[in-house]
Amino acid sequence: MNVRARLALTSTVLLVGATTSACGGGAPADASEKDFCDTQSSLFDDLLPEDMANPELPSNEEMARAVKDWGQELEEIGTPDGISDDARAGFEQLVEQAGEIDAADFTIDQLEELEQGGADASKAAQRQAEAFADYLTETCGNPLDGIEMPEMPEMPGATE
Repeated sequence: MNVRARLALTSTVLLVGATTSACGGGAPADASEKDFCDTQSSLFDDLLPEDMANPELPSNEEMARAVKDWGQELEEIGTPDGISDDARAGFEQLVEQAGEIDAADFTIDQLEELEQGGADASKAAQRQAEAFADYLTETCGNPLDGIEMPEMPEMPGATE
């Protein structure tokens, strides 16, 4: 699995996994949009390899530690004023999910299972996770858009 795919899957798992968590509620509700967006994207910055020409994927333990640390940062920063109630609830679910993650959650079998897990969540939890994902994209953009990936070498015999 390449770096971009693993980061994308990690963010999907967290958003889907958030739909299965109970609500939290302790994060501030007056963060600046800049601080909020910077904190949201910091997970990807922390996990990206320094040398993208020869990327080394983080271990499952490193991924779990990074997600837990990121969840704590999210909780400290909170959300901007004016976020909808559903999006705020989705944020709180994400923070809680990040705090509960461990290395075993990053095995390929577990990632695939978690990716499908949102279907079992309540409709309210699914709506909240989707509202937060929409709010995040509208407010901050897609955190993977700014990631420059190395060009893939051409495969011998491949045709366009």
